[in-house]
Amino acid sequence: MLFKPLDTMKIPYLGPISLSWCRACNVPVLAERCGVCGGPTEKVPITPPGDIRPAFERDIELINEAAISQFGSPLIKDERVVLLNSVPGFDRFDEVIVDGVVAGALRYDVKRLCYEFMPGVEGGNRIWNGGGKGFVRVAVDAAAFILRGASVLMPGVVDFDREIQAGQEVLVVCEDSVIAVGKTRFSGEEAAKARKGMFVKVRRRLVEDGAHIPEGGQGWGLVVEANREVIERYEKEALQFIRRSVERKDLPVVVSFSGGKDSLATLLLVRKVVEPKVLFVDTGVEFPETTEYVERMADALGLDLIITRAGDRFWKGLSVFGMSGRDYRWCCKVCKLGPVAKVMDERFPQGVLNFIGQRRYESLVRSRSRRMWRNRWLPRQLCASPIQSWSALHVWLYLMKEGVDVNPLYHRGLERIGCWPCPSSSLAEVEALKELYPGLWQGFVERLSASGLSDEEIKYGFWRWQHLPKGQQGLAEELAVAAGRRRRGRSLMSPDRERARNIAGALGTDVTEDVIARSTLCLGCGVCLGHCEHGAIEFRGGRVWLNSRCRGCGRCHGRCPIVKYLYEKNIINNHDS
Repeated sequence: MLFKPLDTMKIPYLGPISLSWCRACNVPVLAERCGVCGGPTEKVPITPPGDIRPAFERDIELINEAAISQFGSPLIKDERVVLLNSVPGFDRFDEVIVDGVVAGALRYDVKRLCYEFMPGVEGGNRIWNGGGKGFVRVAVDAAAFILRGASVLMPGVVDFDREIQAGQEVLVVCEDSVIAVGKTRFSGEEAAKARKGMFVKVRRRLVEDGAHIPEGGQGWGLVVEANREVIERYEKEALQFIRRSVERKDLPVVVSFSGGKDSLATLLLVRKVVEPKVLFVDTGVEFPETTEYVERMADALGLDLIITRAGDRFWKGLSVFGMSGRDYRWCCKVCKLGPVAKVMDERFPQGVLNFIGQRRYESLVRSRSRRMWRNRWLPRQLCASPIQSWSALHVWLYLMKEGVDVNPLYHRGLERIGCWPCPSSSLAEVEALKELYPGLWQGFVERLSASGLSDEEIKYGFWRWQHLPKGQQGLAEELAVAAGRRRRGRSLMSPDRERARNIAGALGTDVTEDVIARSTLCLGCGVCLGHCEHGAIEFRGGRVWLNSRCRGCGRCHGRCPIVKYLYEKNIINNHDS
């Protein structure tokens, strides 16, 4: 049964989509022929960008919990290989691929703050249990019109779930099979009184007779064998890239290891060419499992691990900058790039070749990135990505082939491993945080409340922006939540004049407001260190001080997060003069 990709918002094309399926072995294959049986594979039509990944234990639980809640029966009833394909949307929106078909999609409803399963016809037939919940049964003659493109009208309805609500996903059933799926226009209670009108707006309808459900029992070991040749080919190319990069650049070699899958794959690849230093940045807001996992892997693999810590700089930064946001990313500079700049200054003053687990399928920006580049915030660091063209499934199959442990958070429902209060998190990820660490979340809520955010702004995730984008503005209006720009920042009522005169004198400028801001509010993050070639930056009392080696170029000043995110964005309150 052909299931066309689900309708979505505007979607980017980030690279080739290589997902196919071996019908004989019932496993996904990233090539034209199966590595187990040698037979041809069939393309699986999925929505771009196609960064497919395995569904782990918690993912399958979420899918089945939503299906049972809505329809009275789970989608995945036995052991099967299940994939997820993240589709651009308002929040989490994953196509669910089972037995080589897109059986539906799992989405997080940002209004009701819960998961919803949107079945396709194939998925609907797997769920259908003979009349439990969320169904609308139609007459045979009505079914003929529905299959030709009509929606479900009340005269053709013979039975339905009386508990159905308006706007609910339903299965349209004829005799004993699902022929279509869609959303109701009114509730079951209203339908019981209605004689005419459109009851269900059909989203997908049957395009082939019958629902073929192959025998299950396949595991990921079989998937690895089916893809071994293609994974080894990708590995060989990555190793050649690493070898060329190391030979051509006379620099110390470092791998940035975050505890996530991509950096783990990169680390394993680089170690097959050269034994690198391994850098882990503890931002101070890492998941506890992540720090424990990184240290455990360092012991298990015998890594030369460098840990640089931001300490409590994130929490101090909140009192200076206010809450970070997707459009206000001071936290990345202060808690991640700053500590890295300090390590570069102390350990690698002549520069470093840093292998990073960046992939083109992660974002439009990364899809346009070169495979080797310099970070403008860390100019001493030459970055290189061996896995730039790998999809998430390539990464996961490589890790399975290598037989290494991965961060346990992936198996607990998290797709992205990073700082737990990150504003780039989806509401689905925030919900997972609440479940995993209710104490951490409650403490964070208290800080958000203290900053002036209302309970509703926190509940619906509006704290993740400084200026709400158009879509979030519309959601706030629909929910009747007063959410808008929050003026944030520290007062400069007590400026550090001595430090301001030091900076101004070294830079050859007057004691201007940006100089006062930098001297008074400096968090000692260290970002400025990466932009000084003369060793002119010191930290006295935890804040910046420019010594006699300063040439007055001003590069460090322009990169200071205080200047970039507070002064230039006009978020600093007036100071006394």
